[in-house]
Amino acid sequence: MPIRVDALRLLGRRDYTAAELTDKLAKRGYGEDEIAGLTSQLRAERALDDRRVAEAHVRAASRVKRRGRLRIERELLARGVDHAIVRDALTALSADDDLAAMREVLKRRHVPATLDAASRRRVFQHFLRRGFSADAIARVLGRRDEDEG
Repeated sequence: MPIRVDALRLLGRRDYTAAELTDKLAKRGYGEDEIAGLTSQLRAERALDDRRVAEAHVRAASRVKRRGRLRIERELLARGVDHAIVRDALTALSADDDLAAMREVLKRRHVPATLDAASRRRVFQHFLRRGFSADAIARVLGRRDEDEG
């Protein structure tokens, strides 16, 4: 199968970053020069666009999966997206988006407003793993305590 057909089949299933597509094609036995030429061509045609992939990932990860900006940044960098593109894509998120996401998670999981120390640590660690900053987590958990008190 020609490399272009193989690449377009992959891209037809989902958006890949240039690095991901390069890895996929290399694993299928195509040569470096052949892959580099094709990825350049696909970028020129806008069939391969790391910026579009990053923006879509930010939207899905923040709004659907309720992840924080730190985790989203790590995920995009792991997918091979350039740091400048990641930084630009993350500008779509505000601090309020992170706070709203955390409040939604707390509401969905029916977490009580007042927590004992052990439960508070568990919730705090949960949000850290989801990629929220410690300051934002403390703000959300602190406000909940104030709202109840």
